[in-house]
Amino acid sequence: MSNITRSQIQRYGVAVLAVGVSLLLMLLLDSWVTMKKTPFLLFYGAVMISAWYGGMRPGLLATFLSAVLSTFFFLHPISPLTLDVNNSARLLLFAAQGILFSVLCNALQTANWRLSVNLMKLQASEERYRRLVDTANEGICTINREGRIDYVNQRMAEMLGYRVEEILDRSVLEFMEKESRLEAQEKEWLSKQDRTQQQDICFWRKDGTQLWAIVSTNVIVSENGECLGRLLTIADVTDRKQAEAEIKQLTENLEQRVKERTAQLEATNSELESFSYSVSHDLRAPLRHISGFVELLLKRVNSTGTIDETSQRYLKTIAETSKKAGILVDDLLAFSRMGRTQMRYTLIDMNQLVKEVKRDIKMETNGRTVVWQIEELPAVQGDLSMLRLVLQNLIGNAVKYTQTRRQAEIAIGSISKENEVVFFVRDNGVGFDMRYVQKLFGVFQRLHSEEEFQGTGIGLANVRRIIHRHRGQTWAEATPNEGATFYFSLPNMTAQEAEWN
Repeated sequence: MSNITRSQIQRYGVAVLAVGVSLLLMLLLDSWVTMKKTPFLLFYGAVMISAWYGGMRPGLLATFLSAVLSTFFFLHPISPLTLDVNNSARLLLFAAQGILFSVLCNALQTANWRLSVNLMKLQASEERYRRLVDTANEGICTINREGRIDYVNQRMAEMLGYRVEEILDRSVLEFMEKESRLEAQEKEWLSKQDRTQQQDICFWRKDGTQLWAIVSTNVIVSENGECLGRLLTIADVTDRKQAEAEIKQLTENLEQRVKERTAQLEATNSELESFSYSVSHDLRAPLRHISGFVELLLKRVNSTGTIDETSQRYLKTIAETSKKAGILVDDLLAFSRMGRTQMRYTLIDMNQLVKEVKRDIKMETNGRTVVWQIEELPAVQGDLSMLRLVLQNLIGNAVKYTQTRRQAEIAIGSISKENEVVFFVRDNGVGFDMRYVQKLFGVFQRLHSEEEFQGTGIGLANVRRIIHRHRGQTWAEATPNEGATFYFSLPNMTAQEAEWN
């Protein structure tokens, strides 16, 4: 409060002092210049000084004091404060001019003060935004209509490895890698009037290394919509690009290794299939010879009666074992052929195929009570002989593993999905433990002893191989002593897609 009072005293003091000095000078000059003709000559200066320095109120005070002193000392009659009309008019004109000048000076000071405040705010705002731009994590620059850089922040200079002065007034294309520069020129990336664009650009740093960045551009327009240039925001993604390149290289290496491993596996499988085929083929003749000669020997022994009962039992066991081995070899040979046989796709009526398979195994169901539940099945594209073998195995297993039931129940149905059809064969047989389900479709894998149920352990392996060649899947669900359900899926294919396969 004391500072405000001192300032006021100073401004009013200047007004009083200016009037006093003007009066003193006029009194001194009165002997050389007749002040009665121009009684307000120097008082105008006092009013101007007071109003310009102190504002409106000191100017008004100087006007009032000047008017009183002029009336007393210089207007006629001297001393008395009585004036004629002419002098009164001169006095009023002076007072009006003084008041007007004081008001104008006050308005001018107010305008100057507001201008200064706004200028300070503008400078502070500019400094704040400049610091914000300079400390941004992204590189920022502006280019004019000719594509030359007229502003660049410190971050962008650091990203490119240049000083700010080395970048200004240069074309932004100079810093781009050749392919990025050609792409930018081809797409007229910097000249188009699009509001916002974003593109991956490769720049060259000063040290010759590459800088990959995502560059976002925005058009700078004037108030009348004229394009003045562009604002570029640059985010460094060099590390990401390097990581992508490494991942791509690793992927290519992995794909190459997968191809090599696949080729190795295919070669190994081919060798195994050839070996299996050769062994199976070569074993058939000796086993048949053994079985044939044992049968001949048994007939001869039976006709002559020259061998005891134990020897006959031994010979009978050898004959049965060799026959089983022959069946096993035949199954193994069929399994080997299944991977070699060329597939012939046709449209298959699954209802008719189930009827034919059911008719083929009719001998196995004679004397048994079997309840069949067969749904209407959709037609599918596939190899007829292969899918016949699939149904023979699955339906045959259902008949075989329900032989301990007084009344066997076998259901055959399907579930249609968007891209595939799932077929199933369900029975109420002996089932199996789901802990061993992974062994179910393997070669020579059996979950029940041969004394309980006969078989070679190749049937379900054949099913899986056939369905796999049809690009389908196989799986099973079961509960011990309650039954099992076997599923296989086949993709929905048109006749044209089947031809391609």
